[in-house]
Amino acid sequence: MVERTLTLLRHGDAMPAAPGADDYDRPLSDRGSDDIGRLLKKCVLMDLRADWIYASPAARTQSSAQPFETAWHCASVNYPDLYLGHEDQLLERLRQTPADIAHILMVGHNPGLSYLASLLNNQQQRIELPTAALASFQITVDWVDLAYRCAELTLTLIPADY
Repeated sequence: MVERTLTLLRHGDAMPAAPGADDYDRPLSDRGSDDIGRLLKKCVLMDLRADWIYASPAARTQSSAQPFETAWHCASVNYPDLYLGHEDQLLERLRQTPADIAHILMVGHNPGLSYLASLLNNQQQRIELPTAALASFQITVDWVDLAYRCAELTLTLIPADY
């Protein structure tokens, strides 16, 4: 059986919505951009590298995913259902990943992303991802068979760690 890695990344801190502006268009704040840059450097030092990125099309998730896509030279796929998606929607998207992909980075939003991390974790512990935090899991099933409690949490990084 092939071992796979799933890394979940919550987008960086975003600017507050301007009056009358759409939440979807909120850009990263300076802190959010800085945190994502520092996280990417930490991932490079740890040799953590995905070969496929799923990202919500919202501005803050695109700005969070883009540096990883550039550094890792990997495919990035955007799906509207990842914008504020429920954990079951996120899980269903992951199940559609091509079988030859070994490591996925999914960049998204709370609460769905933290709920998904908690539900995948075979240790049955709650995982709460603050902005610019990631959780990485080892998975021993095919993507199509991904299910709750089938993943082993191997790494968590929050901004205080990098």
